[in-house]
Amino acid sequence: MNYKVIGPPGTGKTHYLLNKVKEYVKNGTPLNRIGYFAFTRKAAREARDRFLEEFTHLKKKDLKYFQTLHSFAFNYLGLKEEDVMQEEHYRSVGESIGVRIKYASYEINEYNGIFTSNSEYLNIISLAQVKQISSLDQLDLNEHLGKIERFKVDIISKEIASYKKTYNLIDFTDMIQKFINCDHCPKFDVIFIDEAQDLSLIQWNMVKKLQENSDDVYIAGDDDQAIFGWAGADVQSFINFDAKEIPLTKSNRIPKEVQEIALKIISKINDRIDKTYKPRDELGSINTVFSINQLDMSKGSWLVLGRTNELIKKVIPILKRKGIYFENKSGKSISEGLYKDILNWEKWRKGEKLNTIEITRIFERMNKEFKEKLDKEFTLQEVGLKNKGPWYDVFETVSPQLIAYIRSMRINGEDLRLPPRVKLSTIHGAKGGEADNIALLQDQTSNTLKASKKSTSKQDEENRVWYVAVTRAKQNLFLIRGKDRRKEYRI
Repeated sequence: MNYKVIGPPGTGKTHYLLNKVKEYVKNGTPLNRIGYFAFTRKAAREARDRFLEEFTHLKKKDLKYFQTLHSFAFNYLGLKEEDVMQEEHYRSVGESIGVRIKYASYEINEYNGIFTSNSEYLNIISLAQVKQISSLDQLDLNEHLGKIERFKVDIISKEIASYKKTYNLIDFTDMIQKFINCDHCPKFDVIFIDEAQDLSLIQWNMVKKLQENSDDVYIAGDDDQAIFGWAGADVQSFINFDAKEIPLTKSNRIPKEVQEIALKIISKINDRIDKTYKPRDELGSINTVFSINQLDMSKGSWLVLGRTNELIKKVIPILKRKGIYFENKSGKSISEGLYKDILNWEKWRKGEKLNTIEITRIFERMNKEFKEKLDKEFTLQEVGLKNKGPWYDVFETVSPQLIAYIRSMRINGEDLRLPPRVKLSTIHGAKGGEADNIALLQDQTSNTLKASKKSTSKQDEENRVWYVAVTRAKQNLFLIRGKDRRKEYRI
């Protein structure tokens, strides 16, 4: 039996699927006969860990089929990392045919199996693969932004195929195709596909093969949140999937006023599944400001969202001037190691003992060498340091700017031992996330605007992106107007 779980943001689609998994387990279905597949590795791991919270006697290794479709194909086919095309391989291809490639990777972004490159030629070729069309057919769709020479697309595509054959390599899309082509497939009593609206056509074909070898199939998603069309996501396959529909109608996240904005955005979409759902009883709030400087971010959980990484980067110096502790895709705004060294120095000054490793690290911050190699403990007096002032006076290798930032955060009461309250992310990177307060930059880049005008489907996808953005808010939505109103997304 096929089931399609449809739910707007915050309605608990993953929660529903996991409850179904638990039902099957409690009714005697073996774990190795249950497949739970999500679009991203992060989502698959979160689902696995949430399941293990209840079944505490189980280990991660017991849930080997909680993974992405790419990971499943990789493991099932017995592949190794050295079998997979990496950045250096794409650079070698580029050098052989005179195309400069700075990067080309599946792993430097947040999404497993999604290819990114600075070469639009490679992006066209990769997109054609996941759509299961030729590279030239993809070119003819005119979804690219730069000037592309047709003969080069054909040459590069053939060169990549030749390179993979010569060195016996595959790419992420090849993994899926190899699984589809293989004669055998594991038998499942039930499979679950989370985030199904983000699957590409080739992934849907893999799902069909799994479906043929499974008794029950549950797919869950929301076509209104299908924002990976640029990477080949085929939302139409989700909309057309023939199954008994299970609508989830109550959002546990979105307050009333935010929902009104969200519905206004989503009403612009041409082809979608009509849904009825209820927001939380709380009103929430919508606030419009002209700069992130106007926001008091000293308390509460915050998610600062921008359309691209370049737009998000502009927020970083503002948060540092405000003395706000934050996290972005590069990590925390202060390293855990530095803060630990600061705390150790402060303990040391108070008369506590530190061990050799801790003292060695502090000496490195002071641009000195600690020569003791044996594992011992010392007081500050025993070491005989002359400068015993506060850390910001003795840590010579820490820049004045970073010192000022850390001191400002501590004065503001930021607890640097905890995960940051404030997170910075692109809208795509925040999918599945939420926060009490959302600060949304309405700026768009010229390329974003240009891409959205390519077709009706591209315009639909752009509206979905902003729908996803506003529906991350649990309480308050702060709209930050664009500096150039001509490039601003109008909400």
